[in-house]
Amino acid sequence: MDVFWYGGPVPAGVAGIRQTETLEGVPENSLLFLDDKSCVQWDAIRGGRVYLVSDLPISTPLPEQVVGVIPRDTMVIQAIITLYTEMRESYDIGDRLIRSLNEKELAIQEKQKTMLRDSKRYNAIIRNASDLIFALGPTGKIMFCNETVQNYLVRGTKPVIGRALVDYVVDEDKDLVNEMVANGFRKGVPSKIETRFRLAGGRTGIFSCMSTPLSEDGRIYALSVIGRDITDIRSMQYRISLQAKDLTLMINGLSHELRNPLTVIGAYMKRIEKQDNGLKAKFAGTAFSGIHSSIQRIEEMIVRIEQYENMVNRRLVYARRNLLLLVSEVISRHPAAPEVAIEGNGRLMACTDACHVQTAFSRILDNAVETGSERFLVTLSRRDGFAHVSLRDYGPGVKDDIESIFAPFTSSDPMKIGLGLTEARMALAKIGSHIEVIPQANPGAVFTLRILMDRRNSIRDETP
Repeated sequence: MDVFWYGGPVPAGVAGIRQTETLEGVPENSLLFLDDKSCVQWDAIRGGRVYLVSDLPISTPLPEQVVGVIPRDTMVIQAIITLYTEMRESYDIGDRLIRSLNEKELAIQEKQKTMLRDSKRYNAIIRNASDLIFALGPTGKIMFCNETVQNYLVRGTKPVIGRALVDYVVDEDKDLVNEMVANGFRKGVPSKIETRFRLAGGRTGIFSCMSTPLSEDGRIYALSVIGRDITDIRSMQYRISLQAKDLTLMINGLSHELRNPLTVIGAYMKRIEKQDNGLKAKFAGTAFSGIHSSIQRIEEMIVRIEQYENMVNRRLVYARRNLLLLVSEVISRHPAAPEVAIEGNGRLMACTDACHVQTAFSRILDNAVETGSERFLVTLSRRDGFAHVSLRDYGPGVKDDIESIFAPFTSSDPMKIGLGLTEARMALAKIGSHIEVIPQANPGAVFTLRILMDRRNSIRDETP
């Protein structure tokens, strides 16, 4: 606390005071003593607390800045200095304490705001996460879940909480889920499993589930589980494995497929060389025709392999498409113009890639026409989240092993390349779909394209 003396000399024995020759440098919150011997204008007085020191009676009114008049007594002056200094220190301590409390209160309020904001963000992240997030009790029942679980597993507002998780798991995988719950509560260890869920849309999804025990006071009260949809990943792995298998069979089969026409060409060339001049011209026409046919087969083989490669590398473009229109376009463009009857749901829609669906249907239609059947039946239906496009012929049926008919260079007609069904299967694998075959439908065979109706994670209420 600053204490100033203005006017004559400071009384002897007074400590903690500074003499000043001007009032301009006196702070407004300081203690100021004015000597009555000083000449000062009242409006020039500055200071938080001002005392006039005088032993003479004062008859003129004092300005409001002056607190009062005190005698020129060392003990009085010193007492005022001590009292005022201690008072200001108390005020300062109080101010610091108040500021500290205010700062703490502000810090607490800011912390609460941060926690509330983080809580809202955390809840929003959980609520809108694309992963399944839920908590399981000791009996395997769902105690908590985010909206994604609700959207995946049930249709409408039917609650999931309180239901056993295994109620939504395919029968073959229920033991895996029960084992995960047992490991979490009995052993207190995290677990990771892959399981298949029966989803609200009717299809089956593959999920990678990671469980973590939640404990309090040394007791595990729940399992926190995060499930990630890996259906598309497994579908991609399946497609890549098919592609690798097809490629291996193509490489192995090319040597055989190319050897036959090359052998024919070589044989004709040798026979031409051995012929006499008189017979050479007569035989040349037949030889050149055989050579041309062999070269043409090689060219067709190259074209079909290129078609397969282009289909494998073709970019997927998803959109909601009417499957009846897609099938009708393929039938109308077919060069043999087969007689095809169409039955079933003409309004059947799927969110899929039209080009790949038409490629697959075109190849199985080619295969059906090659059976010699005079009529064909296309049936449109839906089941378990898949659209079924079934093509039935009335030919002799499929006598070979079902897996072998999809292998490259496999055909009942030696003049065909045998890549049609290989390409059809790969086209469907790219869109998460596949082909089912009834080899003997008495009569004929049935090839069914099982087309995933919606590849996305959201559950759609498709028109039946």
